[in-house]
Order: sequence, then structure tokens, then C-alpha cells
Amino acid sequence: MTHLIERFTEHLKSGKYNHQTIVAYRNAIFVFYNLVRDMPQSKITDEFIGNYLIELADKKDKNEAMQAGKALKLFYEVIFNRKLGIKSTGESKEEKLPEILSKNEVKQILYAVTNIKHKCVLLLIYNTGLRISEVINLKVEDLNLEKRTIRIWDKERENARILALSSNVIDFLRRYFVKDKPSDILFPGEKGTPYSSRNVQLFFQAALKKSGVSKNATVHTLRHSFAVHALEMGMDIHILQEILGHNFLQTTSIYNQLAEIRLDKLRNPIEDINLHEGELNFSLY
Repeated sequence: MTHLIERFTEHLKSGKYNHQTIVAYRNAIFVFYNLVRDMPQSKITDEFIGNYLIELADKKDKNEAMQAGKALKLFYEVIFNRKLGIKSTGESKEEKLPEILSKNEVKQILYAVTNIKHKCVLLLIYNTGLRISEVINLKVEDLNLEKRTIRIWDKERENARILALSSNVIDFLRRYFVKDKPSDILFPGEKGTPYSSRNVQLFFQAALKKSGVSKNATVHTLRHSFAVHALEMGMDIHILQEILGHNFLQTTSIYNQLAEIRLDKLRNPIEDINLHEGELNFSLY
């Protein structure tokens, strides 16, 4: 892909781009290339690139992330003759519905992961709908195994979301602590620094292939799937909005189009009232 970046650079030089812009665009493409160099082009979807840019904005300056978005959009148009269906911010131009895994497909993928650390990363994403950038930046102190909660810092809101952890996820986290004994970063890489998004995407893709699930899924698909499955189990969409960390309900409401909610299966509040307790005063006539 490096030769393609050189072609792109020559295109920029032949145009009306100043030296500063050329350097910035070139660097942005190289950073992205280091993330996807082991991935087939079929996996580098508009959604994947969009999520990358959104996470980049979370971790770095928003203007820098938007410039990277402009660089990627131009790169794909010039080199691959492909117009990305996303804005420079990473947001979708269209109301394109995301890919969703069934619960059984999620189970197949999770079963395919044998590395305890990798399994815990993916379990947390599906348990709480985390973004990759959120899970790789978790600290040990953000986890409270006794209360079964995890704290997710939100830089934009300058506060934290406290999310509940399922008991089966807690079990795997305890095993992970016994084996790897993390002390600061919850999921450190080989050099003690946080995992990169690319690392997580790679071991997810390996599990996806091993599982036999044929959908064009990415790590972010676990977040989408959690949201849809939560709605199908009766979770209020406003609560889901808070769990996912969405600023606007409109962002969360897209999952309503994907959830298959059985109204006849929802629990009715009258079921919590014992109608046979005490004496009921009524007359049949």
C-alpha cells in the first residue's frame, strides 16, 4: 500500500495543496495504513473508517481527526475511485443500518477466543456496548468486581458512566486477574502500553474467521449488537442512550429499526401486583 500512498502524494503535489496540507494528509494516510495493513480491503468498510475517525476524535483533537477524514475521503476517491459514504467527521451520510450479529453468532465468536485477555476485551464490549477507544483505555481502578460495575470516563461530558457487569463476565475477569495480574492499565500490550485499536481488530477478525460466522463484522459490530439485543429484551431506549454514551437520542433510535421486539413477551407492571392478597371489595352485581 506504500506505493499507493506515493501515488496519492504525487496527486496532491500536482494540485492546489500547500506543503503543510500535503504533509498532514500523507501522515494521516500512513497512520491509517498501519492500522489496516493486515486487513483485506473487503473488511475496510465505510463504517469501519467512520468508526476509526470517531475514535480518533475522542483520543485527539477534533480538527486533526476531521483533517484525517478529508485525507481518507480524497485518498479513496483518487486511488480506488471509491466515494466514501461518510462525512469527514466519520458520521454516516446516509441512514445506513449497521450489520448486526445474532446472539448465537456472538456466542460463536466469543467461544472461538482462547486468549483470556482477548476474551475479556470482547466480553466487556458486548456486555456494556463499549467503543474500542473506551475499552483499551480502561484502568484497573475503573473496575469494581465487588460491586460488579465499571467506570467509563467521558471527556466531552467531563463525567463518568457507571455500568453494570454481568456475573458471567465477572467470572472471566477474575480468571484474567489471576493469570495476568494487571496493575495499572486493565489490558496492557507487550510493552505495558494500552492495546491499539488495530490489535483488537486483528484478534476479533481471527475469532470471526475461526467461528465460521460469515457476516462482514468488525469489533464495533459487537456494540451495535449489544444495543439491538438490549432493546429486544425490553431495555428503555433512554437508558440505552446513557449506557452507550450518546449525546442525542436520535443517534440511539437507529437501533429501533433493527430490534425485533415481541410485545406479547414484554412484562406488564400488573404482574407485580398480588391480586389475591387481602380481601378484595367488589360485587358481582
